Amino acid sequence: MKKVMSLILALTMVFTMAACGGKDKSTSETPAETPAETPAEGRTYELTMASSDATGCVIGLVGEKIVELADKYSDGRIKINYHQDATLGSELENIQQIKTGEIDIGHFGDNFGSQIATGIDPTVIPFIFKDVDDVKAVYDDPVLGAAIKDAAKETANCYLIGLQERTPRLLTASKEIKTPADLNGVKVRVPEITDWVTVWNSLGALCTVVAWSETYSALQTGVVDAQENPIDNIFTNKIFEVNKYIMNTEHLYGLHHWCINADTFDSMDPADQEILQRAFDEANAWGDAELENLAQGYWDEVLADGSVTVVDVDKDAWSAAAQEGINTVMAGYSKEAQDYIANYLG
Repeated sequence: MKKVMSLILALTMVFTMAACGGKDKSTSETPAETPAETPAEGRTYELTMASSDATGCVIGLVGEKIVELADKYSDGRIKINYHQDATLGSELENIQQIKTGEIDIGHFGDNFGSQIATGIDPTVIPFIFKDVDDVKAVYDDPVLGAAIKDAAKETANCYLIGLQERTPRLLTASKEIKTPADLNGVKVRVPEITDWVTVWNSLGALCTVVAWSETYSALQTGVVDAQENPIDNIFTNKIFEVNKYIMNTEHLYGLHHWCINADTFDSMDPADQEILQRAFDEANAWGDAELENLAQGYWDEVLADGSVTVVDVDKDAWSAAAQEGINTVMAGYSKEAQDYIANYLG
């Protein structure tokens, strides 16, 4: 009887080891096939990513590249379900969703500075920064950049995982607006960003908050006369069909902000965090490199039939006219932001 029991126990141990240890054994015999940066074995993830921007714009293409690279570098273990065109809600709704973990990854434009790093991130204020490199430098600053990232964690329970360049914002309207004085009484659509309302109103505009998804119809029906956005949004949302004048104000060099829910990221294995970060870094670098060509393509399409007029403006004059509004806004910002801007403006 003892011999029988010993035999059964031995067989059980053999089958258990085969079932539990088979994959580890095969992996150890073929290390060259599973390099550390792209392990074939490991946990699987299914992440939800949302954007309120239209399919086909620059950030949409970058998001699709992120999905592709995360899948590639994880050998299919990191799957990202990407929802564009505000199918999961507006940008403000996405901010709340990432905070609660309803979505894992979100893309936020200037609402990052106004809703997440409120009163800390000055890159959201129009008519201050002269180019996109000056804007990116804010996030690299050891004091202000760190404060912005801390605010993202505290306010929205997320980490800032990537920055994507975007073309400067331009004013479009149903008539030519060459000087700030021409803006007096014009109904301008703006998103729900208090700083923008303050600055544009200081220039004489009559600001109206309208959701981006409703902006085309608002312009078409005369609810508003004008709006402002980068050329990719002007093109993909067909704003040029209802606003035939594009003012080259370049009043804000913003960035796209990719954020990930902190709980989601913290729960990932360190090697998989690195894989995901790599996907974001490479996709954003690809987007930055392609931005000029993509933007030129958008411009070509917008100007193709000759019905749209591009109006050059004196940008320094616009910045000077906006200074009162800028000062009002800056008074509510943190000392780190105020010191940074004072130094930047010299």
